Amino acid sequence: MDASARDMPSIPLTIGAVLDVTGAVPSVGELREHIAACLSRLPALTDHLAGPRLRARWVRDVLPDLELRVRERVVAPAGLDDALDELIALPLPQQGPPWDLWLLRGHAVGTYTLCYRAAHTTHDGVGVRNTLYALFGGTVPDAAHSARATLASYVHALRAQLGSLARADVWNDPATPLTGERMRGWAQAPTERLREVATAAGGSSNDASLACLAHALREWAAEHWPRGRGKRMSTVVMVDGRRSEEWNRPGNHFAFAPIALPCHLPTFGEQLASVVAATRPVKQPPMRRALRALMERTPVRAFYAAAQKLTTPERATVDTSHVAFHHPLRHGDAPVTSVRMFTWLPPHHPLSLISCSYAGTTSVHFVTDAALPGLADLPQRWTAALEATAAEGLRT
Repeated sequence: MDASARDMPSIPLTIGAVLDVTGAVPSVGELREHIAACLSRLPALTDHLAGPRLRARWVRDVLPDLELRVRERVVAPAGLDDALDELIALPLPQQGPPWDLWLLRGHAVGTYTLCYRAAHTTHDGVGVRNTLYALFGGTVPDAAHSARATLASYVHALRAQLGSLARADVWNDPATPLTGERMRGWAQAPTERLREVATAAGGSSNDASLACLAHALREWAAEHWPRGRGKRMSTVVMVDGRRSEEWNRPGNHFAFAPIALPCHLPTFGEQLASVVAATRPVKQPPMRRALRALMERTPVRAFYAAAQKLTTPERATVDTSHVAFHHPLRHGDAPVTSVRMFTWLPPHHPLSLISCSYAGTTSVHFVTDAALPGLADLPQRWTAALEATAAEGLRT
């Protein structure tokens, strides 16, 4: 991540979360004091990488400048979405730990919003969640159950990793090259609704979300993208690899689990069944352990070369991740009523999304390449796919 950021500094690696809080608005000074009191147990807020590219090492800034990193903005009524779009696009602090926290106020009575931003070099999605738990009163959950990797899990994981390097030739249309200009959009749905849809196929709420994505992309390709029409689409699911004792460790501790998004199948039911079958092995503890072990044991230059291949247009993939908040957050006596996470878009990739479940709602953040005609409508297509299952009374 760090080396890629240095190679292509014009592509921001900013990820983070938006928290809506109900209660009296704190002063920015009070917020700085609160963050300062948490620094000693959050190396993700004090550590950053320094040194030459692939040989960079972690260094610690025990007292990062909070005047720079904790700021506020007064927002006009009904202006929150525009303010967030502007904030997400801003550069992160260039010196020291790359993160900041914005207090947004004025857009509604009796509420305020916190926007936490960080570089993907120091945080992955679960790292963002765990930092928010530590800052805003939640209990950091245990890591996913781990188990010894089996020979079969290693073989499956290695085959999938190698397969992801094959040419897909879906997103490399010479007539419409990807430009790197980003378009962002949001969708949301009741988490229970996603679970209901997935239950019939033995899947999870995230399986239902991925099936909605497959359905949306199939319809989009039929209208706008002949190279993807009727094809499976190479997709990566991020798999959390953190151990419980690593809850506050900076850096990235996920693994890439390649799957084929079944955009070639004609019905939502078939797409859902295919997604559940594809993600079932990834959910097993031995497979999670194998994926992490392969990531750790691959020589850094070989890993970097493989990552570079995945950012070539002919091998471009769809990037997906999901983060679940299992405990409520609050700032002092004020409860956090909603959490939305946002993500970045790797170079030459068409689409990246992150879904986030909190307090009964799943939000999905889409980042698409602006060169792709009609893809900015993907959030609406995703929502329509889910609504269609309700209209059919779960007959998927």
